[in-house]
Amino acid sequence: MPSKTKATILQHHQQNRLLNTAMPPLAMRNPNDLSADDLLAPLDERVIEATVSALESGQTHYVDVPGIGPLREALAKFLNSSAGTSAQMSNVLVTAGVQESRFLSIHLISEQLGKIAIPSVVHPGVRKTLGIRPLETIEVDVDAATMLPTLTAIRAALSSGAKLIYLESPSRLTGATYSAEDVAAIAELIHEHDAAAIWDQGLAVWADSSPSLAAQQGMAERVAVIGEAWPGMGLTSWHIGYIAAPEPWIAPMQSQKQIMSICTSTASQYAALEASNLFEQTYPEIKKQLNNARQQLLDTAKLDVLQGGAVNILAIRSTADIERLQSAGYDVADGAEFGAPGVVRITITGDDTAQNIIEQLA
Repeated sequence: MPSKTKATILQHHQQNRLLNTAMPPLAMRNPNDLSADDLLAPLDERVIEATVSALESGQTHYVDVPGIGPLREALAKFLNSSAGTSAQMSNVLVTAGVQESRFLSIHLISEQLGKIAIPSVVHPGVRKTLGIRPLETIEVDVDAATMLPTLTAIRAALSSGAKLIYLESPSRLTGATYSAEDVAAIAELIHEHDAAAIWDQGLAVWADSSPSLAAQQGMAERVAVIGEAWPGMGLTSWHIGYIAAPEPWIAPMQSQKQIMSICTSTASQYAALEASNLFEQTYPEIKKQLNNARQQLLDTAKLDVLQGGAVNILAIRSTADIERLQSAGYDVADGAEFGAPGVVRITITGDDTAQNIIEQLA
């Protein structure tokens, strides 16, 4: 390729503001890194053993594009039991992490349906996805306390012609969730406007209550659910995510995935399959530890906290608190990258990080 052509391509890439959106790290890089999307969790030895066993038995080749059957069955079962959905294996696509889930769902579903509504405050991975190729979008206003799109704003976006809307519950910035009444109202709005939704419920396991839009009556054919596979099990760096969607939507996403990556890492899929067998016995204790650490911060640190329900994150507003955390060597997620300047997100861990933060802010 001529050097002039290369230079032009690089220049276009550098000028693409959305594509160059800064992203929080997937997992904590060290004990002082409170900016990551997931906590630093050790990988259970049984997961390692199961992965090694799969590799030694010959599972070193490409597998079916949508994922190995047992893992897709396990994901469908997980979603049905935790979120009240009615997914079958044929509705599930195993992805190479939640960012691939965002890309495939946003681009391939909007290609079929048209204009997509995006919250003004959303995980920066969504904006990065929008930078891949032009899409017709509508911005949806959010509530200042929760950073979730308001029902009024959702109605306005759908009334303005959006046929697809992207929503997070819990919010990836604040951890706030929609109530059962709000989710029912969103379902009515989608029915009323003959629209559809992408519902990011990746943090739902960390909330005491986070109703799924896909579980609402008549929503199974209108909603794609995305998220990470078994959060808190140390799988973040193994890049395992999912999309659960109506079969007509799965087919084009599967075709695009085949072009991009053929399939998600075989070793990662067998690791996730073993994690699915261990999740129910290990998850409650992890959630309890996170809740205790978060509550300790809320009770002692006197932070200006935004409303949130997920126990693994905390969003704060105070500029002074932010500066003290950063001067003490802590990395925090900048809310400006989500669309909320002046807010930062702290990832909660189950160790002594909460006490260390309290000492720094005392």
